[in-house]
Amino acid sequence: MPTLSSFATIRSGATLRGRDATRPDPKGAYRLVRIGDITDHGEIERADFPRISPNESISDEQILRQGDILFPSRGTRTTAATYRLDLENPIVGAQFFVIRTKKEALPEYIAWYLRSETSRQHFEQRRKGTYVQLIQRADVAELDIPLPPMNVQHAIAEMVKLQHQETTLVKQIADLKEQLLEYRLLHSAAHTSH
Repeated sequence: MPTLSSFATIRSGATLRGRDATRPDPKGAYRLVRIGDITDHGEIERADFPRISPNESISDEQILRQGDILFPSRGTRTTAATYRLDLENPIVGAQFFVIRTKKEALPEYIAWYLRSETSRQHFEQRRKGTYVQLIQRADVAELDIPLPPMNVQHAIAEMVKLQHQETTLVKQIADLKEQLLEYRLLHSAAHTSH
């Protein structure tokens, strides 16, 4: 089975030193995507990413591209998101690995596999640190990932997307049912009270 490094490049996000490096700046040239912006399901949640003016220079290579996979290098969450937004000069800090796949690997498929239980176990055994858990680049590079034909990767990515949409809809329906029941109970209580 191929390792991730055989069909992707893996690098750390930008080094943002100093307290002011990530402070919002309305005139900042870069937009910052943070770990908290990524859900466990691999979605980038925020719509408004802060503009920042880093103290260090940012190379073109550090600016996110469509299809880049964002994978946290710190903490205990094993999540990954495919960047598909249209922001001006988006970057991530060093708390992320940025994974760029080659043509034979679909980013959404790789991000899904990185969120899988198999990957979670792989990283769980390799995390280091007591206060802040860290994953090394080699731990990501050495992950074995099955690479089926592109049509199968697309099918898997689409099924994952549809399953997440279904889960979201089921939760919304449950919330609406709960609100409807509460309304009926309150209505009933109001009309039967003395």
